[in-house]
Amino acid sequence: MSVKKHTYKEISTYLKTNVDGLEFVDKYRGQLDNVNNFVFPRPAVFISYGRFEYESLSAGNQQGKGIIRVRIVVENYADAFEGSFNQDAALDFFEINEKVHTALQGLSGTYFSGLNRLTDEDDEDHGNLIVTVMEYECNIIDDSAWSQKNFILTDPELKVEYINKEGFPQQIEESPPFVIPMK
Repeated sequence: MSVKKHTYKEISTYLKTNVDGLEFVDKYRGQLDNVNNFVFPRPAVFISYGRFEYESLSAGNQQGKGIIRVRIVVENYADAFEGSFNQDAALDFFEINEKVHTALQGLSGTYFSGLNRLTDEDDEDHGNLIVTVMEYECNIIDDSAWSQKNFILTDPELKVEYINKEGFPQQIEESPPFVIPMK
């Protein structure tokens, strides 16, 4: 299975089972660009990947450092202005944001290190949908290229023969041949 697919499934399952009140988790595919074409229950979380930069570790293994982006969507028709009779309801989206962040901060999985929030920002162009975008940094270990190679692991048996023994120190029979002190 793809490393990013596996990571997405771990994060989405964790959010769905650990964030009270969360109704929907999906991979972000532009659903917020036209909400009339994408009907989904709210509050919702959409997950996407930002840029990852990779470095090779060993044959077929790479480590990538990058961003996992989380969009939290809450539908809200209340007014947040001072003195509004439903101000508390208008500001309830902060609660779901905090629950999602609490669940994600430090979360690690099979292929990804602990998530660390770098930014959060309101995405203000969605009418009565309040959208908060949080970006989390992590490292991903991608061993998919390793698993597709036909490497043969072997333990070589070394045989050392000295052809010319001139200049070697003379062996003393009383001491053991080669001893590495253990601490």
